[in-house]
Amino acid sequence: MILFCMDERSGVSKSSQIVEQIRNMISSGVLRAGERIPSSRKMADILQVHRSTVSSAYQDLWALGYLEMRSGAVPLVRERFPVVSRKGSSNESTIDWASFSSPSTEELWSDYSLARGRRPAGENLPGGTISFVPFRMDKRLFMLKSFRTCLTRSFREEGANLLSYGDVMGYGPLRETIANRMAAHGMDSHSDEILVTNGAQHALDLVLRMMSAPGRSVAIEVPGYSQMIPLLRHHGLEIVEIPMKDDGMDLDLLEETCRVKPPHLVYTMPNFQNPTGITTDQPHRERLLSLCSHYGVTILEDGFEEEMKYSGKVVMPIKSMDSENRVIYCGTFSKVLFPGLRIGWIGAHRDCISRLSALRRFGELSPPSLLQAALQRFCADGHYERHVSSMHRIYRRRMQSALAAMQRYLPAGRVGWTKPRGGYLVWLTMSTPPRTILWDDFFVQAGVDLCHGEEFFPGSPSRKHFRMSISCLDEDEIEEGVRRLGLALRQIYGHETAAS
Repeated sequence: MILFCMDERSGVSKSSQIVEQIRNMISSGVLRAGERIPSSRKMADILQVHRSTVSSAYQDLWALGYLEMRSGAVPLVRERFPVVSRKGSSNESTIDWASFSSPSTEELWSDYSLARGRRPAGENLPGGTISFVPFRMDKRLFMLKSFRTCLTRSFREEGANLLSYGDVMGYGPLRETIANRMAAHGMDSHSDEILVTNGAQHALDLVLRMMSAPGRSVAIEVPGYSQMIPLLRHHGLEIVEIPMKDDGMDLDLLEETCRVKPPHLVYTMPNFQNPTGITTDQPHRERLLSLCSHYGVTILEDGFEEEMKYSGKVVMPIKSMDSENRVIYCGTFSKVLFPGLRIGWIGAHRDCISRLSALRRFGELSPPSLLQAALQRFCADGHYERHVSSMHRIYRRRMQSALAAMQRYLPAGRVGWTKPRGGYLVWLTMSTPPRTILWDDFFVQAGVDLCHGEEFFPGSPSRKHFRMSISCLDEDEIEEGVRRLGLALRQIYGHETAAS
């Protein structure tokens, strides 16, 4: 006789209670293989529940492999293959995943774990803390209503097509739009020379996957984009460090490097470089392209903030001078529109794009089309152009406020900083403090938060740096944050005043 204890107040459905109790009886040996259990009708009478409740429970037990069920016969306890069980937490694994993973994956996992172990940007901070860490578009500036309208209209007009598999290169009309925008920046491009990606990071990964091979190297700016460093290591590519100077990558050192052994690729951010905010001038770009042409080196140009030129003369991308098709250009909508769209692109010669498309095809089949179509509509209706113009006005004021506040509050001669002509980033360089500082505690006590500069070097930097992002702060927040930082730094360095 099967005895059940149905708990009316447990909040668990009666069907689930039946399943759990029969499972426990089978697992503990109370019910053995081949034994009959009451029919659904009889069990319903015993338990005073609806027959459909029991039928549902029996169906679940069959699906889980505990019962055999035949038409017109009572259920039988199924003989199962022995399942290995061991003592200890169910969260443990018998697989040594460190050994299962490749060495490069383990290294990437280590970097990822360290990053997750740090305090997330803007989280777990005391109330009222002003954080200069987040590097993403200010959510208060999102054009939600306009984009929602474009999304709804795109779905209404092309819904079924947009929910099917799309073109591996990306939504055709969006590629046309991107090609036109590249042309506006001086780059002669066609839609078949554009590959839409899941953001700029995906674009960089695809390029590195395409070119990675034993013995190959990539020259990068140092300090440089922090997410590129572990990616290069994961792909087994040697990192050639080229220091950043006030005007950009040290081209004298790059040329010396090329004379000895040219790298396979040079990776550069000519506009508002992350983390320094430096923008290179026209002669620097011409010399870099000429140097790479002479030594047969490919250039990967990261134009992640191409649209955010809001101060000074506009310098065209390196790709705009590329008559040899040796420049691979990566762009993104994340840093000026909505980061959650995860839409970026690669612009390159057709032969390059076709190979990248093949990598994309066998890695993920095709990108989703719905958001691409909505973005294309957003651009076609003029919303994107208006948004960029608005961002220029807003961030010009924010950057001016930041630079003026730094001049006003930071201790003269103790802290140096870049003066970007666009974008969102300012790079701080500290002179050696008179005592050892626990910087995280120091910032928390000061009521601010900054990004440590060590993240942007493959090795250990010789000086202390910090990256300051103004992307998520308005003028008042920037002013107050820099004021707090200045007060705290003067306590470290003494009571020097900032230059007037």
